[in-house]
Amino acid sequence: MKAGVTRKVLFGFGLAAVAGAVLAVAPNYGSAKEQIDWSKVAWSPVQSPSPWKEWQWDPKKEGRTWKYVEELTAAEKEYWQIDARWSNEIPRDKEYPLLPEERYPYKPPYSGEELASLSESAGSTTTMCGLQTHHAYHISRTKDRNGVVSKSDTICNTIKHFKTYAEMLYRFKPGQEQGAYLVVVVSPPEQSGTVSLSKFYKDGPGVKKLEDRWAYLPNLRRVRRISGASGEDYIPGATSTYDDVFLRDFWKFNSKVIGVDILYQSANEKKPYGPVQGAYRRDGGIDTYVVLNVPKKKGYYLSQWVTWHDKKTGHVLRTEQWDRRGNLKKVDESTLAAPVLIFNKLSYPWAEAFKGGLTENGNERRSFMMGGGPTLSWDVEQDVQTYMIPSGPDKKIDYDKFGPLGVYAGKETWQQLFQPQRIENSFYKPVPVVKFEARDFPPYPPLYRAKFPKYRKIALPAEVLNKIKKDELNKRGLF
Repeated sequence: MKAGVTRKVLFGFGLAAVAGAVLAVAPNYGSAKEQIDWSKVAWSPVQSPSPWKEWQWDPKKEGRTWKYVEELTAAEKEYWQIDARWSNEIPRDKEYPLLPEERYPYKPPYSGEELASLSESAGSTTTMCGLQTHHAYHISRTKDRNGVVSKSDTICNTIKHFKTYAEMLYRFKPGQEQGAYLVVVVSPPEQSGTVSLSKFYKDGPGVKKLEDRWAYLPNLRRVRRISGASGEDYIPGATSTYDDVFLRDFWKFNSKVIGVDILYQSANEKKPYGPVQGAYRRDGGIDTYVVLNVPKKKGYYLSQWVTWHDKKTGHVLRTEQWDRRGNLKKVDESTLAAPVLIFNKLSYPWAEAFKGGLTENGNERRSFMMGGGPTLSWDVEQDVQTYMIPSGPDKKIDYDKFGPLGVYAGKETWQQLFQPQRIENSFYKPVPVVKFEARDFPPYPPLYRAKFPKYRKIALPAEVLNKIKKDELNKRGLF
């Protein structure tokens, strides 16, 4: 039981209807000296046998979709199961002082720190594209402030040296290599064949090792080592930093659940989950926890960020960032609507993840939370949008057209893989053609100006606000 928090045990009766959210079952760890096999300790949800009951809140009647934690009634507190403390108010693990006292996987009530951790374990924030070895064809389009669209098609490959998030947290020592990330550029043609390899290392008290990076440049036909990057550096050609995608571990910032909300739109979908076969709201919305995150590091490039976590899975659906001066900097939205091939079977990623436990390959199922649906990123400062298009059946992109993704990581060592003669092999051709122009871009992400005003300062130039208003009227027609 968590100190300072009254917990009710919910097992299948009465209040157990709320367990349709996520009730994670944590093993009885006892002492760490018992030689626990962390590679087999996976997040494992328990679904209540009682019918699913959504948050009893009528947005139309109430005039809003959200509530602060302090506004919740006793019944709502039972439904949401929130530990409203900041990370630094929660007792720490005696053996791993950077981590909370309760070990992964967690039991409700959930703190902001635990939700941040669960989202990392799902691969929905910074855990290198999910926990399993990952192969994907990424189709990205970027639109600048003038409406000019550029393309970037890449084959991305991630390999991990751990199978479950618990193993990464408790078995790996600071300074150890956690995994690597290989990117093969397919398009545009002038960059085709460029390959980059990055290796990442676990941070810890007094241990901060930059990633190692190499690049193969086809015009030189050579592999070159390039300088490593810190978390605050931008990924080349992207609107995201290395912290956004890889390196921002949950224990590096303070987190607190500030409220709850219902999201109805995400990455250009009015009802973001499409034909959902699960326990979501009848009106098409998603019950979410809302978490405020503040960096521990002084002088960090962000002053805060706010995340919306799907109540059922912990997956992050929306992130807003503010720069060190307190100005809105960036908005990210994601959806899990598109089915993807999982072990040669079309599945919704969240549905596969919610099975919990380990896959047939021994990897944590939460890893499947990553991928499948479109993602939209809006850099507010530069007014640049990036849209990653899902390579699902709706786009009719045949994986066979660019070769089996299994020829990458996992079949060979990185030394064997990262060789010019292998890189120059045309196994990724011909390139799938995806027609996507400026008019096909989704509208700007909703600003939700009225939500959580105590924590969210939304101040934008009049020029940008006018563009957003016009975009919303033309494309969403809902505002």
